[in-house]
Amino acid sequence: MDMINELESMAQVAIQQSEQPDEPDNDDIRRWQSLFGFSYCQALKEIIHHRSDLSRPRVSESHWEMVRVRKEAEGYSKEAYEYSSNLKASNLSPIPTEVHNQTYLLRLEGPIGDLEAVRLASRLKEDPPLYHGTDDDEMPATFCKIDTAARNNMLAYLSEAESCFQPTFVRYSVAAKQLSATSIYPTLGIDSTMPQNRPSSAGDPSLLPSQNQYPVWYFFYGTLADPAVITHLLGVEPSYKDASVQGGVLKMWGGRYKALVDSPGGVAHGHALLVQNQDQEEALRCYETGKYEVVRCELDLESQKVRGLTFRFVDDL
Repeated sequence: MDMINELESMAQVAIQQSEQPDEPDNDDIRRWQSLFGFSYCQALKEIIHHRSDLSRPRVSESHWEMVRVRKEAEGYSKEAYEYSSNLKASNLSPIPTEVHNQTYLLRLEGPIGDLEAVRLASRLKEDPPLYHGTDDDEMPATFCKIDTAARNNMLAYLSEAESCFQPTFVRYSVAAKQLSATSIYPTLGIDSTMPQNRPSSAGDPSLLPSQNQYPVWYFFYGTLADPAVITHLLGVEPSYKDASVQGGVLKMWGGRYKALVDSPGGVAHGHALLVQNQDQEEALRCYETGKYEVVRCELDLESQKVRGLTFRFVDDL
């Protein structure tokens, strides 16, 4: 009996299909943009998909007549109301909530193939930073870095232009690096707000390394202590030194990755590498992602102590 009902429902939808145009008109597209927050292209695709889905649950004529006056006042057609009802039933949301203050890499291609086009579409005052790399097929690709506001402006621009071009955004998750010039913040295992940990002068060694100081020693553990990983990231053969740091211990997250966390009095063992410049450091920060942050530390380096940096885990274990 259930199969018969299903076949009857599909037949009714098929009959209804003949009453609707094959291609959505602009009024339909604008309605779906307004109701569901879609871009022009998203609205077009969703309407076509909805109309071609013969197995979709239908809103009966009697049900529609009951809600018609109220829903039409809200901007709905019967078709859009049916779509919204099916969304609620499946707990789907057409537009996921965006996380603010995120950074993205945007691939330069199609109608946004150069920085001038990106600047215009994203309403930027100046050209964004440019990066060269490869795509999934190992073919050369060019990217630029934009924030959430620029990304949203670009999507709105493409929608207003009724473009179905889909830009390629890659979330740029990078380990934060914000070394204070006036306090020891952030330092592994040490609370910079305590009076005894405040620098005695502007030249206090505890303020080192500074934000843009290179070359700089880094304490590595886990995958960054693997020479093959460093060679892949930096394009050089690493020259490690055995090292340890105080104020932290190594734990595990995700069942497979090591994470350095604060632990006053704790000791962690690993390797030290002299990072030569900002380009190398940025490659390392991108590799570690936003689950880590760059913090100051003191390295015990083959019978000598040096000021350096390391990656501290900031997410939940």
